[in-house]
This record gives sequence, C-alpha cells and structure tokens, in this order.
Amino acid sequence: MPQGRRYGGADAEERRMRRRADLVAAGLDLFGTDGYPAVSVKRVCDHAGLTQRYFYESFGDRAALLAAVYADCVAVARAATVAAATEWVGGREVAGISSDDASAVARATLGTFVQVLVDDPRRARVMLVEVVGVNEELEQIRLAAIHDWAELILTLALGERPPDRRQRLTAIGLVGAVTQLLVDWYTTTTADTADLFDPDAIVDVSVELFVAAYGRLLS
Repeated sequence: MPQGRRYGGADAEERRMRRRADLVAAGLDLFGTDGYPAVSVKRVCDHAGLTQRYFYESFGDRAALLAAVYADCVAVARAATVAAATEWVGGREVAGISSDDASAVARATLGTFVQVLVDDPRRARVMLVEVVGVNEELEQIRLAAIHDWAELILTLALGERPPDRRQRLTAIGLVGAVTQLLVDWYTTTTADTADLFDPDAIVDVSVELFVAAYGRLLS
C-alpha cells in the first residue's frame, strides 16, 4: 500500500494510533476487571476487535500493554488532581500554597484523586494491584510514578523553592501512606474492614497527614 495513503480521512500513523488506543481501552477493561494474569493477548485483541498482528504492531507483549494502561490511568488521575489544585495555586507557583490553604488544598486534591479510583474500579485495580510485581521494568515505571506524585506534592507545598532531603523523603512517604490505605480499601473483603477503609475516612486521615507534614516539614 503506498506510504501515507489515507482511508476514512486518516493516514497510516493515525490509524495505528487509533488501534493502539483501542488496545489500551481493551486492556483497561480486561486487566481492570479480570486481572492481568487471566487475560491473554488473543482475548485483548478479540475485545478490541483487532487481530494479533495489530497488537504486536504497538506492543511487544502483554506487560508492555499493561504499562501503557497503567500510564493512561496515572495520566487520568493526575490530570484530575492537578485541575483540583489549580484554583489554589493560581499565580503562587513561586511561593507554594499558604499554611491557611493547606487543609483545603489537601482535601481538594486528595478527594479528587480518591474519587477517580472510586468512580472507576478498573483504574483502581490496575494502579493498586495489577501493576505490582509483574516484572522489573514495570516496577521501575511504578516507582517513577510514585516519585512523580511526590514531586507534585512538593510543587504545591514549596512552589519553585528547591526541596531538601527531609522534604523529599516526606513527600515520598506521604504517597506511600495514601497508596497503602487505598490498596487496603480496594482489596478489603469483610464488612469490618470495609468500614475501616471507607474512602471518605481515608481522605480525612490523609488530609490530616498532609497538613501535619506541611506544618512540620514542607512549609
């Protein structure tokens, strides 16, 4: 077929990107519902309405697709979280948020992040469960995402001021604490633990942790 020939108004690269997006959407549906180990390449392709030839056009294996699904989930959650913070940051990027705003900013951003996962359990499963321990490459991607969330916390707290070591470690620790609470929420199986790990309670406790850390280490 001649290079660059268009079908349906799309050239070859546009069609490839559409197929890739369809595979990522299928991966989200299947990995986020039945789990990564239970889903084959063929099943993903059938779900997307594509042949396996088109799968390997974009992904080397299932793990590469899982990485793309995870990246999409993180991007969605981050965009919502940043949007929730925007009204508070405004033109104060240089200085960071004020102590008077710390609680409100923490509640707006954390509440939005948690709500993204509550609203779409597929994304919660991919981000909190399925991506863990698959292989070394995915572990590095997951750890990089944790550090990116920590950088967002530092930007909100400090603006353009450079963080010191204690502040960096504090931000990473806060991300880890919230992540573990959400893992417990998602994997809870009994009525008692469901009550303990209620999403609203997780937001409340996380806000307290963030505000305490801001007052002690991040301001």
